[in-house]
Amino acid sequence: MSDSLSVVFLEGTSSEFWPAVMQIRKEVFVDEQQIDISLEFDDIDATAHHLLVLDDGRPAGVCRYFKTEEGYKMGRFAVTKSFRGQGIGNALIQASLSEIEEIAPEGTRVYLHAQKTVTGFYEEEGFVIKGGEFMEDGIIHVLMEQTL
Repeated sequence: MSDSLSVVFLEGTSSEFWPAVMQIRKEVFVDEQQIDISLEFDDIDATAHHLLVLDDGRPAGVCRYFKTEEGYKMGRFAVTKSFRGQGIGNALIQASLSEIEEIAPEGTRVYLHAQKTVTGFYEEEGFVIKGGEFMEDGIIHVLMEQTL
């Protein structure tokens, strides 16, 4: 991770950084990808672990993860246009996996629903496609996972 990047960890939505998380997700998912805002923000946000990457203090990318009966689900990966291609997504995945490894036993399943167009990115981070394509919020996704 670059010296100018820092990661802020948030539990739920009560942090002073929550508005920055919401802004990035709105910009990427609602404005760019035309996902209905009512689908973007859900009840899971209140209890999920959120990560916000700052580049020299400027909000650059976000994601979240939470425990399920099947393991830990990662999602809502979003990097603003002006910061894409600079390693923000990699920093988010690596920081999330590091955090999950600290709280989950070895052998824990970590999974996500990846937009089909970015599966190569997740494969580079050790995720493997499991199963076929499906629609989620009007976008083609695939299930991807790895084991800690």
